[in-house]
Amino acid sequence: MLTFTLPDLSPIMPLGHLISARVEALNARLREIAGRTGAVLVDFTAYPVASDPRLWSADRLHANSCGHARIAAALADALGIPGADHSWAEPLPEMSRPSPLERLGGEARWIRGHLVPWAWRHLRGRSAGDRVAPKRPRLAPVELSEALGRGSRRDLLE
Repeated sequence: MLTFTLPDLSPIMPLGHLISARVEALNARLREIAGRTGAVLVDFTAYPVASDPRLWSADRLHANSCGHARIAAALADALGIPGADHSWAEPLPEMSRPSPLERLGGEARWIRGHLVPWAWRHLRGRSAGDRVAPKRPRLAPVELSEALGRGSRRDLLE
């Protein structure tokens, strides 16, 4: 079993501090279960880079491709996979701080593009997944070539 904690979300979300107690409770439970069961745990709360907004998608709830690459590298490192190292934990290059007006504009775009639609859906009892068909609607074996995709790197399995 392999799992990880969530980082501090307040640098990513404008209202992240409102859910910080719930995130910390979740993380504490993950730590307790990992300790009890022997699961491998990557504790992202210990690594400030995990809260770097540049690793998060525009919705501020999910990692972007760079964030997923860092997560995968951290998990590979935790498992001791050959070639993996601790470089995933290195901070990104320093970025310029946005002006107050740029920050306000970014928050307004996020509220308009993500928070308001989310709130509207939930007020109506809907979710973003409504009317989305499953990619694999029936339980069936997954062929290795399908799981890896075309032109895959089979060397990852060796």
